[in-house]
Amino acid sequence: MDGRTSLPRRFVNTAYVAALASRERRVPFWPIERIEHLQQHRLSSIIQHAYDTVPFYRQVMEERQLRPGDFKNVIDLNALPLLDDSLVWSNLEQFMSSRYRHRPMLNVHTSGTYSKIQKPIYWDHINALRRLSYNERDRAVLNKLLGQGWGQNQLFLLPDVSVSLVMRRFWDRQTLTHRRLSRRSFFSPERPFDEVVSQINTVKPQVVFSYGSYAEEFFRFLADGRHQIALPKVWMYGGDMLSKGGEEFIKRTFGCIIYSTYQTVETGKIGFQCERREGFHLNIDLCPIRLIDKSGQTVEPGQQGEVVVSNLYNRAMVLLNYRLGDLGVLATKPCPCGRNLPLLEKLGGRVYETIRLPDGRQSIADVLEIEFKNELESSLQAQVSQFGPHQVLWRVVPSARADREALCRKMLEKSKSIFGDIEVEVEFVEKIPRTSAGKFLRVIPLKTGN
Repeated sequence: MDGRTSLPRRFVNTAYVAALASRERRVPFWPIERIEHLQQHRLSSIIQHAYDTVPFYRQVMEERQLRPGDFKNVIDLNALPLLDDSLVWSNLEQFMSSRYRHRPMLNVHTSGTYSKIQKPIYWDHINALRRLSYNERDRAVLNKLLGQGWGQNQLFLLPDVSVSLVMRRFWDRQTLTHRRLSRRSFFSPERPFDEVVSQINTVKPQVVFSYGSYAEEFFRFLADGRHQIALPKVWMYGGDMLSKGGEEFIKRTFGCIIYSTYQTVETGKIGFQCERREGFHLNIDLCPIRLIDKSGQTVEPGQQGEVVVSNLYNRAMVLLNYRLGDLGVLATKPCPCGRNLPLLEKLGGRVYETIRLPDGRQSIADVLEIEFKNELESSLQAQVSQFGPHQVLWRVVPSARADREALCRKMLEKSKSIFGDIEVEVEFVEKIPRTSAGKFLRVIPLKTGN
């Protein structure tokens, strides 16, 4: 399969994906023992593959006197070293399978938000294609929320480099999608919000896809009440997070259904929300996760920890025990929706989005959003940067109705009560730059060495 896929091959691929998708709708409802059996099968397969063809894992397992048969379940993955994207980037070739070096691969770049390093992630074509069928797990939920499965009118407000659009173009080259299934429109999120409103009113989509931070900024822009807009029934986001306060604000003010999935370039779809939208059901047969504390020990459900994930199905580039930099909490009880996939009840801020105070305290983005919720109600966007141990700068994009003088005073007063005796400035700006991948950083931490 390559970029010039023949029409007969696309027919075959379409039939293959459709057959897989019919099963994937049911997988979340399987008994947990059956899901874990599938997980074990994929674990055994990827471990053997890694040992046979991936230099990093062959060397690590031999050094630690491990063999593929020693990995009886996903808990045994703890015997392998923890990875982060800096380690992978500096040893990229070591994580690639020799079996796929000369085969067509899909090259997708990460945004590099954790280590600030953008790096390529390689997927073998067959498993990149299978990702389309795995999407049926969350697409089934989206269909219920919309009240229809066919003829959906979709609008994508995503950067051209986003992994969602890169994968979408790959699937379109490999398969055939009947127009009756969905009609897709694409519009640049770099365009002014006035133009986005006009595009939505023209297309009248039933579902819009965007990054979470973009959705929050856009809806706060709409709150000024200067525009009439035909809002979609569902606004689906991913890529980065919508703040808890932002989601509550959208529901309260606009009544739009907000829906999300949890995915990364390295892993594909880690989890998805069900109709209750109270956490992410985890695709543990594809990408099992564990949560760890600062010492690397696994934490119990109900406790916050850093997300560590293992991709059990990508054969071109194997990543096991991979730190994402996200903070999360596993649920202690099953979800009442009937799905037996475990629930990540909270996906919080990121490890690197942290303000470090001189007295040793740390404030992560999620906590800051809660603490400054009232002060930032009249803003479209806010970002806090730490320039030194005793220096913090707030960049705020105020709404048209904001009283800038009062907002500045409130921000300074609240900052003093939260941060203590450090220098705080508030700067009003027209726009806060996003990363090259179109994502928004809520906190820019103190650089190492400062």
